[in-house]
Amino acid sequence: MQNKANLKYETLEAFINTINDLGIELIIDQALRHVRKQELENLIDEALKNKNEEEFKRYTKEYNELEACLVG
Repeated sequence: MQNKANLKYETLEAFINTINDLGIELIIDQALRHVRKQELENLIDEALKNKNEEEFKRYTKEYNELEACLVG
């Protein structure tokens, strides 16, 4: 009976560790996306100032894709 209790505890502990790891990954991913969105906002502003349509389109496309990932 003790072996089953230990197995359940180890399984629960592994599950909790997995959930914690996933939570940390999500937080890091969200932070990285936020930083990239800020960078893209600056790059979009620069492209507008320089009237560079190609860069503007490229950066706004990436920004919109990031935004879709955050919403979806």
